Amino acid sequence: MKYQNTQIGWFIMVIFLLIPVHLTYAYFAQIGNNPLSFPAYLALSILFILIILCFYKLQVKVDQSGIHVIFGIGLIHINITPEKVYQVRVVHTPWYYGLGIRFTSKGMLYNIQGSSAVEISYLDGKKKTVLIGSNDPTALKDFIKEKYLVENE
Repeated sequence: MKYQNTQIGWFIMVIFLLIPVHLTYAYFAQIGNNPLSFPAYLALSILFILIILCFYKLQVKVDQSGIHVIFGIGLIHINITPEKVYQVRVVHTPWYYGLGIRFTSKGMLYNIQGSSAVEISYLDGKKKTVLIGSNDPTALKDFIKEKYLVENE
């Protein structure tokens, strides 16, 4: 049995796609007194395309090997082994926590949309907490509790 959920970050994609489009227009139209040079245009376009590739989706997988949180194409990911999980609950994240990867007072937040998250507390040498943004936090919490916490008690 396995849980898998993928969320697409439309807001992030639109914002970060508009920037390379604007850069392309600015470069080819040679706008301003000091127009954008080709190396600067290329570097900035590549940077924003890499940002899109790294953050366009958030995929959460839960299986027998653990909890896997994967951003975009997978350059950014975390794995939590099941035997280390000791508490799971649904929380509401305030709007000022934002999107993406954030340091919060509760722990690391991995979020791509919305204000609902699953707070997972686990042991990794010391007590750690991670918040995983989800469009269906109750299903994720219930699956983790059913799969891991019952076995660990």
